[in-house]
Amino acid sequence: MSPLPKILALDDDKSWLSQIPLIFEDLCQVDGYASIDQGLTAIQSSFYEIILLDINFDGDPRSGLDVFRMIQAADRGADVIVISGETNPQRLIQIMNAGVTQFLTKPVTPDIVLETVKNTLAERERRLRAQNLFKSERTRSSLIGESLPMRKLREDISRMISSGTKDILLQGETGTGKEVVAQAIAYEADPSHRFVPIHCGAISDGLAESELFGHVRGAFTGADRDRASAFEVAGGGFVFLDEIGDMPLNQQAKLLRVIQERKITRVGSSEQKDVNFRTISATHVDLESAIAQKRFREDLYFRIAKAKVVIPPLRERLDDIPMLVQTFIASNQRHKHVIVPRDAVELLQHYHWPGNVRQLQSAIDSILMRITEPVIREKDICQAIPEIAKVFGNKSSKILLGRYGASLLARERDRFERAIIASNGDRDVAANSLGMSRATFFRRAKELGLVRERRVRDRGVELR
Repeated sequence: MSPLPKILALDDDKSWLSQIPLIFEDLCQVDGYASIDQGLTAIQSSFYEIILLDINFDGDPRSGLDVFRMIQAADRGADVIVISGETNPQRLIQIMNAGVTQFLTKPVTPDIVLETVKNTLAERERRLRAQNLFKSERTRSSLIGESLPMRKLREDISRMISSGTKDILLQGETGTGKEVVAQAIAYEADPSHRFVPIHCGAISDGLAESELFGHVRGAFTGADRDRASAFEVAGGGFVFLDEIGDMPLNQQAKLLRVIQERKITRVGSSEQKDVNFRTISATHVDLESAIAQKRFREDLYFRIAKAKVVIPPLRERLDDIPMLVQTFIASNQRHKHVIVPRDAVELLQHYHWPGNVRQLQSAIDSILMRITEPVIREKDICQAIPEIAKVFGNKSSKILLGRYGASLLARERDRFERAIIASNGDRDVAANSLGMSRATFFRRAKELGLVRERRVRDRGVELR
């Protein structure tokens, strides 16, 4: 079930404020505040689809236009409906020209407020559908699988969203789908689904820096106009800092300041601007090791990792492979009715997938391009993933595949694991125990995924 839309009511008339939750009953979740500062604090920490705003607050010199601009700075994704008894024509023109969604004149009946909010929510849905961002289409449904690791991942995401954590770190091997998880978090947490991706490994001292921090006209050759930073563009939503572990140290210092102070200074300018945003950082790098090696700032690590999520590698969620395969096939319009027999699925489930979900999708795409029948067979899998055939040595052209082949692959891998564990990771001793040369042992161990993984099924033994 989708969560209820969230509304913020900001009005110094406490009697009217107390009536607003009764108007919406079970339609919306309502937070109400009688002071401007309380409302702005709420906007900084929570997402709202709609803000019901009065523009005159007794004892507060700030105008309705001032408040509207502050709301826009904190969250440009919210629709603002002004409900006010303002009669000054000049002030009414100013507030309407500023870009409010709707203006209702006090006194107003509950029915009119309810109808206006319903219409505004419907219009928001139409906008998101037009951008292919509607919640029912782009949320955690992209997190495919019902294995225990995937259920835990979804629970971790729900917990972070409920807590309102503003800076999240995703860790996982290459190909595990860190950007997919980041999008799932952004699309579920933010009603406006704002998601600004930045590849941190590409940020340098050159022009790419302006993508992250923005620039002013004339800052460098070719800067013929101002450019907003990614944090300004997010407008209260999420900035995705992909492969942050590859970011140069001098840029890490600049990023730290932005995240710490929620202020940016565009390239070529000395002016600081307040910005509101959330971050999702992702990396395949072990940041704690990178900190020890002075390749990553410890203070930045603590800022970006208010909450941490480890995305499981595919080898730890092999039960999800049938569902993943069917999803990849269904997304291919030309081959969406292709069948994958059980034997072929089992063969896929006995491979170690060093490239994770990305490698699986690439293999399925490659198979679909070649097949002439609406069936994926074991031989098609071996052609797409030569490592599977290599495991069987010179018999690869005559092997018995299906369940037998998958079982043989698993037994071969287990035999090598036991030898590695018994030798405490010494490849010379392990090779000798298996009756083969050191070079042959290393080649076969690599084909089985026991070198690329570095650790044998997390049992704590490394190949040396």
